[in-house]
Parts: sequence; C-alpha cells; structure tokens
Amino acid sequence: MAVNRIKGAFAPPKKGETYELRAGLVSLYAYERKEAIQKTIMSMTLGKDVSALFPDVLKNIATADLDQKKLVYLYLMNYAKSHPDLCILAVNTFVQDSEDPNPLVRALAIRTMGCIRVDKMVDYMEEPLRKTLSYESPYVRKTAAICVAKLFDLNPTMCLENGFLETLQELIGDPNPMVVANSVTALVEINETAPETKALRITPATLKKMLMALNECTEWGRVTILSTLADYKATDIKESEHICE
Repeated sequence: MAVNRIKGAFAPPKKGETYELRAGLVSLYAYERKEAIQKTIMSMTLGKDVSALFPDVLKNIATADLDQKKLVYLYLMNYAKSHPDLCILAVNTFVQDSEDPNPLVRALAIRTMGCIRVDKMVDYMEEPLRKTLSYESPYVRKTAAICVAKLFDLNPTMCLENGFLETLQELIGDPNPMVVANSVTALVEINETAPETKALRITPATLKKMLMALNECTEWGRVTILSTLADYKATDIKESEHICE
C-alpha cells in the first residue's frame, strides 16, 4: 500500500484534476486564479506532471500580488526547459519587473531570468542585468551579482563583452557587506570555471573591503571570503598579520 501511495504521488494529475486547475487558472476572479496556482504548485512539488498547464499559468504572470508572482516564477523555472518557446512569452514581464519600483520584484525578476536555463532567455538579460547591478537597493545588487555567474555559465562571451566581470570586481568595494560577499562568491565561481579570465583580483583596497565585510555578512559569505583569503598570497609580513587579525 505504501508503494501505491508513492506511485500515486508521482503520477500525472487526473484528467478531472487538470481540468479543474485549468478552469481556476483562467477564472475571472483573482482569488480563484491564485488558489489554482497554489494547487498547481502543490501538485508540482509532489512530483506530478502539470506542464500541460504552462500556457494557463503563464497568463497569470502579470500581477501586483507578489506571492502569486513568486509561485508563477517558480513554475516557470521548473518547466522552462521543456517549454522554451512558451517561456520566451514571459520575457516582457521579466524585463518590466526588473525595473519595478519594489526592490523585491526587481530582485525576483533578475534571479528568475538567471535561473531559467534557456539559451533564448540569455539574449534578453544584458540590459536588465546591467541596470540591476547598479541599482540603489543593495538587495537588488547582491542578487544581480550572483546572476552574473549564472549568465557566465551559459554565455561567457556576453559577460566578457559587456564588462560584467569588471562590474563585479568594482562591487567588491560596495558599502554593503552582502553585496561584497556575493560579488566575491560570483567571481570565485567564474574563476573556477574559467581560470584564464583571472576574474578575481585582490588589491589592497578590495582586501580591506573583504575583511570589513566578514563581520557583517552571512555565514556562507564568510566561508567564501575566508576561503578566498586562504588562497591569497600576502605581499609582506605586515599584510599577513593584518589579515590574521
């Protein structure tokens, strides 16, 4: 019986269930659409194949409801590879959201664009990424910094030609410790993928910023910075002592 329950959890939703979800997704009432999206995500997390609902879920992407937008974005990230052509229909919304006055929406948009592993999406990332890397909100900047590493993995040429690695290097000097930590994380990742880029360059100024960020960034940020400093060759004994302190 336990085996049957497990099989049932990963089976496609029943025809009636799919019909009900689709009806909810195209409902005239906002609360019914949101409820249908929640049920769709629930089915998805249980391992059920709800990819047939892609066009209907996509219709709900343009919304002021942040929770609903997060759910739709989550669905898109999950099924983008199997529906690359349909996913491109969401590009305009991603670009618009990357310029939203709400920093949470901006960050969500650029993060999602970076997580959708579809070549066609890359073509639309250049301008949104450039703007979010220099946006006034540190939350947006730190999210965009990680997105550079994701873009580099898909299209290193675009990153190099647009100077995104240089921008990350500059962001190590950012006044916000989380932006510093994420920029270092992204550069380390790029450096490991393509050592020839020499993406991470530690100067006396960036060294100082990294040391200052240690006390205020997250645990993962500290791990990355400390690992980077462990590989760094100090120029003299005085600098070594300064790092140890």
